[in-house]
Amino acid sequence: MTKKLYTERRFLRTLEKAWAFIEGSINRFAHSDFNPLYHLGTLTIFMLVVLIATGAYLTVIYRPGLDVAYATVEKIDSNWFGSLMRSVHRYAADAMILLTILHLVKILVSDKFWGQRWLAWTSGWIMLAVTWLVGTMGYWLVWDQRAQWMTEYMMETLAGSSGLTYIAADIESRTFSNFVIILFLHVFLPLIGFLGIYIHGLRLSRARWWSPRWVSIQAAVGLLVLSLIKPVQSFAPADLSTLIQSVPMDAYYLGFLPLIDKLGNVIFWGLAILIGGSLFLLPWLASGRDLGPALVTDPKCTGCVLCYAECPYDAIRMVQRNDNSGYQKLAVINAAQCTGCGICVGACPTDAIHLQGGYNSEQTFNALRGAVHREVKEGHTVTVLFASQRAQALGGLPITLLPQEEGQGMREHPHITVTGWGGDEAARVITAVLPSVGAVNIEWIKSLLNGDGARDVVILSHPYDDALNREDAHWILNRLHLRPALLTKGLHWLEVTPGDAGTVAKFLDELHSERGQANKTAPLLPPVKGRNKLVPSFVSALVGTALLLGLFALALPLDVKAGMSAAEKSALRVAVDAKGKVQLADIPEGVALPEGADPAKIFGGEHYPMSVRVLVDSMTMLDETYKPSGISGNGRISALEFLEIEPGAHQVEVWVKDDSDEYRLAFSNQVVFDKGKVMLLLYDEARDAFVVR
Repeated sequence: MTKKLYTERRFLRTLEKAWAFIEGSINRFAHSDFNPLYHLGTLTIFMLVVLIATGAYLTVIYRPGLDVAYATVEKIDSNWFGSLMRSVHRYAADAMILLTILHLVKILVSDKFWGQRWLAWTSGWIMLAVTWLVGTMGYWLVWDQRAQWMTEYMMETLAGSSGLTYIAADIESRTFSNFVIILFLHVFLPLIGFLGIYIHGLRLSRARWWSPRWVSIQAAVGLLVLSLIKPVQSFAPADLSTLIQSVPMDAYYLGFLPLIDKLGNVIFWGLAILIGGSLFLLPWLASGRDLGPALVTDPKCTGCVLCYAECPYDAIRMVQRNDNSGYQKLAVINAAQCTGCGICVGACPTDAIHLQGGYNSEQTFNALRGAVHREVKEGHTVTVLFASQRAQALGGLPITLLPQEEGQGMREHPHITVTGWGGDEAARVITAVLPSVGAVNIEWIKSLLNGDGARDVVILSHPYDDALNREDAHWILNRLHLRPALLTKGLHWLEVTPGDAGTVAKFLDELHSERGQANKTAPLLPPVKGRNKLVPSFVSALVGTALLLGLFALALPLDVKAGMSAAEKSALRVAVDAKGKVQLADIPEGVALPEGADPAKIFGGEHYPMSVRVLVDSMTMLDETYKPSGISGNGRISALEFLEIEPGAHQVEVWVKDDSDEYRLAFSNQVVFDKGKVMLLLYDEARDAFVVR
């Protein structure tokens, strides 16, 4: 099956149009340079920096250990600065998850997840998973009821020796190492996260790591305001003898616990693996095709390096030339890296590059000039509008500019449409739809205005930071700034949110009016460099800050109260941690062992498994056999079981079999189970009995 082009993938274009509408709505109130939705990726990195900075302060005060962890967190909260640092740390962690998800959603709907972009897409999902893992560790370190629920889940899922850590006799010594390991991972993994960020941008020529200065300030203000409005609090300390009735669970990180409680491990993790795996493999499951790769016509290439300098995807290399052309360098395209953006085509002054997927700049410009000449010859005034395929696909062109089957225009060429405009029968708009706005060659502008007779040339650009292909607005702006002689009254720069056809129509109406022609001035182009030095207007700063504050504040309603389903009942936890019994191998005749020697260590033997049967009011609640651990099956026997019991008084019996004999009674008693409480029966090997703890 033939893969579809960007413009043909209509479902994704519908989603992208909806996303662009949201961005455009923000742009109506704030300058697009300060719209946070254009900086989701770099804002995520900023959140990581905030987390490391606040985390460093918290780590200095925090002390690991079952007996001190909760107290040290309370100590942090005891003064306003510590409370502020902890709150900013928590909300930045939530913001990092949210911003990463929004960034991935935008990449998805913009069709920028397949082809050479697969590495950025897959590494993004891996970093999201690592962020979630690190965040859950942070909640665990607090050692309140939320940490208890995670511990309960771990105990039930891992069982065995790992689950026994928190109920063993030497509990403090066992858990201290766990606290230290988790604290180390919580601190260390974010540091190596910068390696993931480096990999994420590995296939980009000039990866951007930092948001514009004012966008970062807006994010910091949003975090501070939210932290002051709703400081983070600890909840009741963890108590494994009590089932959790209700506690706020941060849905970003801990929402999986209530879901697993309701759905079960198999369904939850099955769905998670299915959905997550499908999204991770999306570059191969739902890939499209582009107009690339680019192809260099060797005789025309002068080795000027302009294409190499402007390529955003590191897809061009300049190699030494060994022919008789007289030029030293030749541009070579790496097809695996090329996205078919056409920026190199617009940069080339000799038309030495075209896109193999269906775009030839020389043919397109010849068709454009031919249409202009014909219309001028017929006495029409001509306006040439350069637009990107994204603008057309998202409905950013007035319908009258579309070909006849969709609008009123006559298609002259696959990329050229001629149409009348407004009430002036002599006015013509010739629309050239290119792979990207960066594909406009500025020599075309000079030719169209000075030699071919066009009255106006309009470059329809997306906002500077909102590109289907990276940097295309940057490079066409850079070319124009380097050729100030082109900045005449006939050239117009129109920056419009993709999909906003109304603004384009309004601009063309004004341009074709007598007043518009009389008031024409040379274009005032946006700056190319030093954008971090821009100072927003009060409205732009306020809108951007309010938007980020609103996004960060989603953490509040997503702090959903939840409790264990078992909390409506009571529970019995059965734990086994035993060396087990050994059936000795035969001792050779005539061999006398020294006093105190262990025959099992000398001659070996077979380790028996341990079978445990639990009866409650004569009803079997558990009947399992546990084998010794270790490769050779001679390690310790570890087991941990969680049984839900109806509250009230019950006769409990535990029968054990750990040798060749029959089951023997290891516990028998009338036990009162209180609602929401957990009774622990721990096997005491020295007494060969289960004891209540």
